[in-house]
Amino acid sequence: MVRNRSVRISVLALCTTVAVAGCAGESSSGDSTGGSSGEYADGGSLTIAIDSDPGALDPQRSVNSVNLMMSVFAYDTPVKLLDSGEVAPSVVTSWSGEGTSYTLTVRDGVTCSDGSPMDAQTVADNINYVADAANASPMLGVAVPAAATATGDNAAGTVEVTLESGAPFFLQNLAELPLVCAPGLQDRDSMTAASAGSGPFVLSKALPGNEYEYTLRDGYAWGLDGASTDEPGLPETITFRVVESATTTANLMLSGEVNLAQLGGTDMQRLEAGGLFSDGGVIVADELTFNQAPGEPTADVEVRRALVAALDMDELAQVSTGGLGERANGLLTDPKICSGDTVTPNLPAYDPEAAATMLDDAGWEVGDDGLRGKDGAPLSVLFVYDNEDPETAATAEYIGQKWGELGVEVTLNGQSFTERSDVVFGGKGPWTATLINLGVSNPATLMPFFSGPTPADGINYGSMSNDVYESSIGAAQSKAGTDGCDDWNAGEGALIKDADITPISVVPYLYWGNGVEFDVVARILEPTSLRVLA
Repeated sequence: MVRNRSVRISVLALCTTVAVAGCAGESSSGDSTGGSSGEYADGGSLTIAIDSDPGALDPQRSVNSVNLMMSVFAYDTPVKLLDSGEVAPSVVTSWSGEGTSYTLTVRDGVTCSDGSPMDAQTVADNINYVADAANASPMLGVAVPAAATATGDNAAGTVEVTLESGAPFFLQNLAELPLVCAPGLQDRDSMTAASAGSGPFVLSKALPGNEYEYTLRDGYAWGLDGASTDEPGLPETITFRVVESATTTANLMLSGEVNLAQLGGTDMQRLEAGGLFSDGGVIVADELTFNQAPGEPTADVEVRRALVAALDMDELAQVSTGGLGERANGLLTDPKICSGDTVTPNLPAYDPEAAATMLDDAGWEVGDDGLRGKDGAPLSVLFVYDNEDPETAATAEYIGQKWGELGVEVTLNGQSFTERSDVVFGGKGPWTATLINLGVSNPATLMPFFSGPTPADGINYGSMSNDVYESSIGAAQSKAGTDGCDDWNAGEGALIKDADITPISVVPYLYWGNGVEFDVVARILEPTSLRVLA
């Protein structure tokens, strides 16, 4: 099923960037064509399985990874990221500037599905919408820096962007910005059941909880490397069908009822044995993280470190990947803009006895019932997790067992992917610990997740405030691009040291095709690369 399970698992689309930032993955393509001759069929149709409903379809109001994956079919971005990590033209053909000032040149002749222009002013309006904190777009700080301002000049075909402070990966981040056409900017509710983009497909039918249909546009000619919708083999219609069970999706893939899906684990092995086409890479899998809001026991760094120290990460990495992956060495997915191992020198060492002592020292003592308490209150952890993914569910159960052995009262609460996302990232329910999948390759993209405003005003989901992290990223932001990598890595290490977030493993991230070929570029299923096989 298509969902960027562990970053876009991305932000696997490890190479993810919510669904979410600049990441690119090495290609791993199969040679099989799912039993087809390899000839292309014109006017065909495809069915793509997704494992949960995308929720809100406004691409600038959601970091739901299913919505992020679907949005590229209807919405262009200013630029694109390549597997190399380099920036390629899209709606924006060239750029200049550094520090706090950039000039973007907009491609002439780009039109929206309703015929309106995607011109310099519209590109500027998109940047300004996301940059305005009053709009509470989750793209703020991910695709566009806070307080950025943009001025469009349609006559010159340029957009002048001024930043409040330096953004070393400004251009890479723009690859995460879905561009909404003027009608959609004026009426955000119009995107509930229709699209308002300049992409190669148009949303033609929306049946929430069931399926979404996209129809090929005529006249689109500004895709990656000049790709157009006039090329042979492109599907006329694409149906995204909600199929919650991975096993059911694999069965449908093997039978040909579903043509394309992202699957891992034992289901991936079945598809490989069936000779299906695949493309993708690897990505960071489950990441353990905590709610640090006032009143939560995990607001105490020593409690968080103790809970992490109780876990055997070698064993846990195998559980979380179904035996198909290995331990992660950082938060960023390959290819990392800033390379290096930020886990080994910072992760609390596996030592259950030391973990128990840490909890004792923090005042959480074991009572007669074997459970820990402090000042009459139990050490209770509400662990919410995505119960639609079997490896994630197994990981949550393993962690709950190990914490239970420490005397922690653990409540496991399995939820759908959408429900869990609403609770954690939308602030719509209680939680103490969870497993997430950020999957980004750009360290700047992580910033709003670990600092700044909390939901519903931002996406600092865990109410985190790490002084070393904020100091380090402050230093990094004053340097251009990879010149700041030592500082970015120091900040990432600080998050891991304080158990704000713990990356567990990396796993293969593959899209599979039956009767279709395609390219996955920098974690993204490239719409104009789809070819229906005869």
